[in-house]
Amino acid sequence: MATVKDIKKGFCDDVYTELEYVKERIVTLRDKLARTYGAESNLCGLSERHLCELVDHIDWKLQILSYACPYEWKGSAEYEENSVSVGPAEKFPTDFSGGYVGG
Repeated sequence: MATVKDIKKGFCDDVYTELEYVKERIVTLRDKLARTYGAESNLCGLSERHLCELVDHIDWKLQILSYACPYEWKGSAEYEENSVSVGPAEKFPTDFSGGYVGG
């Protein structure tokens, strides 16, 4: 009998595979439009932005999937914890006191 962990891994594999396929098809479509109508055409420029947004959105969903799936899932290696886009902590030029805390 399959465990919940195995079912979840299978679900993650299926969703990841399908989303990757959709992402590849969108990139292929974008490249085909650029070749067919020219990269500088108005039609290509309008669709390029939307297609790029779709690819970014799918990447974002894949990243969420990697955190929702089990740790040892194969797809989670592509989106590591170190890829967080938060900058370094703010540094102040002088040391300041938090004020009187009471007592």
